[in-house]
Amino acid sequence: MKGAIAAVIFTALLLVFVLTLGWVNVKPSEVAVEINKVAGKVSDVPRGVGYHFFNRWVTDMVIYKVAARAFPGDTAGNEESRKYNLELKTNDGQNISVDLTIIYSLVANEVPSLHQQIGPNYEDQILLPQVRSEARIVIGGYNAEQIYQGNVRNEIQKGILDRLKATLKDYPAIRVHDALIRHFAFSPDFERAIEQKKLASQQVEINKNQALAQEEMAKKQEAEARGLKFQAVQRAQGEAEAVKINADAKRYSLEQEAAGDLARYKAEAEGKRLAAEALGGGQNVVALEFASKIAPTLQVWGIPVGQNNTSLLDVSGVFGKMLESKKSQQ
Repeated sequence: MKGAIAAVIFTALLLVFVLTLGWVNVKPSEVAVEINKVAGKVSDVPRGVGYHFFNRWVTDMVIYKVAARAFPGDTAGNEESRKYNLELKTNDGQNISVDLTIIYSLVANEVPSLHQQIGPNYEDQILLPQVRSEARIVIGGYNAEQIYQGNVRNEIQKGILDRLKATLKDYPAIRVHDALIRHFAFSPDFERAIEQKKLASQQVEINKNQALAQEEMAKKQEAEARGLKFQAVQRAQGEAEAVKINADAKRYSLEQEAAGDLARYKAEAEGKRLAAEALGGGQNVVALEFASKIAPTLQVWGIPVGQNNTSLLDVSGVFGKMLESKKSQQ
């Protein structure tokens, strides 16, 4: 009888233990926050990796992921993720839909404090409102065209990140690592206007490039014309220099020839002068000139004149001497 009662008591205690026993498996990327429901307190020290057993009537265990992850989550469906899109305005009044992703993690030792302040729903209660607020301020500092062209994307992301870090200092468990803009969306009318403006700008650039090309071509043609002109001038100058050199050479030749003729004439004149002096000048020179023109076979005869028939014309004079001189020269 006593054995049966003991067995019943043991079975009842075992059943109570089983019914009240709870356990959790904390993974490496998680921590567990222990809550004493009876005392209404949260343990300051989170439970780490491993299996943890507890009395479910007295204690609760809440699992928090502490590893870095994206918010909104990448696995969220299209319809569900739309609620996280930010509907904002640029500084020129254009509506813009921004798909923004925040990369953040939780500091393990601070998770119990976060649980006491906010609870497991901290993403929608703290993170999302702060992201919307800071993104609205940063994006509101740019006009729609700057954002549409994508030139300021990095500036916007950095601005949102810096402001979130400053704002979330009141929640040390939340550590923001990055802010990434996945997509901007404007109204269809605005996007068409931007595209038309872009096309017009591209056409302006095309026209400008064509004008520059034509200007370069004109410069090239002008340079070629200058080169041809320079070559023509050089050629003309060369020809003129050649003509001048030839003219100088001919003039020099004529001068030398005239100088030679003059010297010859002077020599001949001097020779004749000396010959005239040698012949006694005057009539002797004339006679010599006359004699030089007489044929060498000419015979000279004496003719009687005067009172004495025996007297012949004296040809031994000048004329005879000239004839002798002529014959001797021959």
